[in-house]
Formats: sequence, C-alpha cells, structure tokens
Amino acid sequence: MISLKAAFSKARTRAMAVAAMVLLAACPARAQIQDRTLGTSEWAIWGASYRHQRESAVPGYGVLVVQPDPHPTAAWSSGATMPIPDAIAAGEQVTAVFWARATRPVRLTVGLQGGAPGYVRFGTAERRLTTRWQPVSVQGTAPAAFAAKSQNLSVPLGKAGAAVALGPVAFLRGMPGKADIARAFAAFRPSEVATDVRIASEPGVTLAGTLHLPAGAGHAPYPLAILLQGHGPNGRGGYTEIIRRLTAHGIAALEYDKRGIGQSTGIYKEDVERLTADAKAAVATMRRTPAIDGRRIVLIGHSQGGVIAPAVAAADPTIAAVVTLAGSVGDGLPYLRQAMLSQMRAAGRPQTVAEPAADAALALLQARADRKDAATIAQRRAEVIARFEAAGFPRPLAEGALARIDTEEVWRADKLRSASDLKTLQMPVLAVFAEKDPLVVASVEAADARKALAANPRGSVVVLDGLSHWFQEGAVTGGEEEVARLGPNAGSPRLVALVGDWLDRVIGEKPQAAATAPPR
Repeated sequence: MISLKAAFSKARTRAMAVAAMVLLAACPARAQIQDRTLGTSEWAIWGASYRHQRESAVPGYGVLVVQPDPHPTAAWSSGATMPIPDAIAAGEQVTAVFWARATRPVRLTVGLQGGAPGYVRFGTAERRLTTRWQPVSVQGTAPAAFAAKSQNLSVPLGKAGAAVALGPVAFLRGMPGKADIARAFAAFRPSEVATDVRIASEPGVTLAGTLHLPAGAGHAPYPLAILLQGHGPNGRGGYTEIIRRLTAHGIAALEYDKRGIGQSTGIYKEDVERLTADAKAAVATMRRTPAIDGRRIVLIGHSQGGVIAPAVAAADPTIAAVVTLAGSVGDGLPYLRQAMLSQMRAAGRPQTVAEPAADAALALLQARADRKDAATIAQRRAEVIARFEAAGFPRPLAEGALARIDTEEVWRADKLRSASDLKTLQMPVLAVFAEKDPLVVASVEAADARKALAANPRGSVVVLDGLSHWFQEGAVTGGEEEVARLGPNAGSPRLVALVGDWLDRVIGEKPQAAATAPPR
C-alpha cells in the first residue's frame, strides 16, 4: 500500500523539504551524551549474514557473529552500525568502546558518523582485531550539535575477510580511562537474550528471525509480540525501541526478515496473501516454542504489517491482542479510491480535479482485475495520465504516479479486507495513527478504524500529534526525506510508552527483580 500512496505525496513532501531542513537546523539538540552501555540487539548488520551466540568472556554474554562477504567489493559492502543514543553538544568529545574479535587478525577502520546522504565522520580510528576478545575504542569531537540517534558507531566489514564477532557497546563522555571503561561494562545488565530462529512457511520459504527473550523480568513461558514490517524489502531491526521496552517488562518479541530478504529464503514479492501466510507460520512456530506462552501472542504491525496483523487475527481468534501502527483501514478498490483522494487533498488538489483523477485510476485497476484486452488497458492508462495532468501534476509526476498504480501488487488490492478484518476481531485491539502521516491520513483512517471497532469494547484508536508515518519525533513535513534524520523507525517515546503500557495491561505480567545469574 505504501508505494501506491507515496505517488501522491511526493509533490508536497519535496516542496516542503527545504523548510523542514531549515527548521531542524534551527532547533539543535542541547543535551549532552550520557554514559550508556548497549547490548548486541542494537547492532544493525547490512550486506552480510550473522548469528547470535553466547560468550562467557563478554560482558552481558551476548554476541553477534558476522560472516565475511564472500565477494568483497569495498569496505562498505557489509558491516555493522549502532546509533549513538543521546544528543551530542557542539564541541563535545564522545568515545565508543565495543567488544570484538575475529577468526584471524584483521585491521578495520571504524568511525563515528552521520547517516545518509553524506555519512560524514567526526571520529575515525584504525584498529587491529585478534582472535581474543578485546575492547575496541574510537573517539571524536562533535563539530556541531547532533540530535539523539542521528550519529552512529560504524564498523565496515566488507574487506575483513574473516568472521568478526561483536559484543556490547559503551558510549562514554570525553576521553575515559581504562577504569572508566571497566566500570561501564561491569554495570551492564542486558534486558534480553537474543536467539536465532528459523520459521518454515510455504515450501521453499524459510524465514530467518530473532527471538528476544527477557533476561531480567518475568518468567518463562513468556507472552510474545510478533512484529510485522511494512511495505518494502524490510528485514529485522525496525522496532528496536519497542523491543527494548517489551523485554524490560517481561514480554518476548519476535522479528524476522521478509521472504527473500536478509537471511530468509524464497522470492521477495509484495504479495499480501503470501506475507500473511508467513505471519501465520511465525505464530505456529512460536506456539511450539517452550519459552513462549502460546495463549498470549500479540501481533504488532506497522503500515502494511498493520493490514496483515488483523488478517491473521481474523483467521485465528486465539491471538491475544492486535496492535496496528498506521495500518490502512478499508476494503477493495473503493478504499484505494478514497486513499487517492486523501493523498491528493493533502497535496493541495481541490476535490473537483482530484475526483476525476482517482476515478481514472480506479477504472484502470478495475480493467486489470477484469482482465480486459490490451487496447482497453492502454486507453485507461492514457486517461490516468491525462487526469493527473489536469489535476496539476507535471507530466513526469503523472507518469510516475501511473507507474506506481499500474502494478501487479496494486491490481490485487481488490482483495484488501482490512476494515472487514477489524470488524471481526473480538480480542483487544489498539489502532495507532500519526497526525503528520502523508501516506495513511489519520483524519480519515482513524475515523474508519473507530467504525470498524465500534462493536469491540476492547478496541481503542489513538492519534499521536506531531508524528509521521514512521512514528519518529521531530517530524516537520512528515515526508520520507526526514526519516534518516529523525532516529529509528517507531522510535517515538510516546509511541513506545503507549504500546508498552497497553500490552502490560493486556498480556503482560508484573516485572520481577532482575536475575542474579546470566541467562544461558
């Protein structure tokens, strides 16, 4: 759904991008970085396979083993990154210390840097890894004030040529000594134990996932939240803040790579029916897992995942609860027409020109669904471009909108039944929308969600002010161009608290005292 709706928001978001950048630059973060130690679940791995492992020689006992790129092209072809959790003041010195070793001695260039598009570094160091565990450090001085999680510790591994194991990371102020570093890691108590899981879905499809089990709260078997990603080739790593909140309160979490993505097998395709089958397979696998209480499984879906979660729960009433984050609410092609109108109105197009354009797009999709002949399809395509141009979209944008509308994925939208699925649910449901969302317009979708959940006394709809589709604080335009500057997906503390507190009431247990012995 997102790729379709994005076609109608790009004109507005591009036009407002410059204003957004100016406003963000005018409001720099002022708080200083705090000493903090983070576990391996905070590492994001790209371009390489990896596995979780337990190591008694490492603080917290959890490590990630990253396999080398078999066909290295550049240092940046694969690697690991971890966001610096706090804001950094201009001129402040920051030190990152992480535990690491390699299967043979290697030299790496590690850095402290920003994200896309510049990846500008403010600290760099060459370090030699050996076969023995050791703390590795890199320091830098911030040239300007940086917002929390806008900068990262980056470890390029594309030319390592050996498997590299990574442990926890301590972010410290200034230039700490050995005693300061030792104290930081001595006090580290991870809130979770991460383990690798494999989920058998359809023949030829095995999903690679990570199961996050609480380490210091609750007791097995744990309640579980299964996290469902939105549209796009998404893998694990999109719900870091929510997972941390859940495990700290005794709730386990499962995330997995979409089929054909990351370490999952199969062919990547945005087919909602197939992705729903994968989510059902994840539920079935977790119910066979001894550490999980199969009676207390909740589904959390973002965007497209917010359509899949109700579909799974509608077919399985034993699901304990459902949380949708910016999940579209509607049935079939008429819903798509309404979504197009909402997007065009948000882009400033009057109803008198938006309706003919949406009608033309709907006629094309209906012709595709009815398997009309090539001549009819060509005529419908031409009408779409003409109507979008009449609505004030330049020819390139009109053609771009058509390219996103006239796809096999969108043709299948006549099977969309998210409103009907929500209506059938009797378990607790929390539907969350974002006021600045340019893709799933809260003013329309929240009202539809309330109608769908009207007969469910345990259904709740919440709209969070000032957040975009990706639920990040600091959104100005709400456009996709802001995402890289605003921290992790679903990272808003307000969202995390809302979802966490709600799940505590619905499926959680009162957190117990932290365990004295490390989990094995």
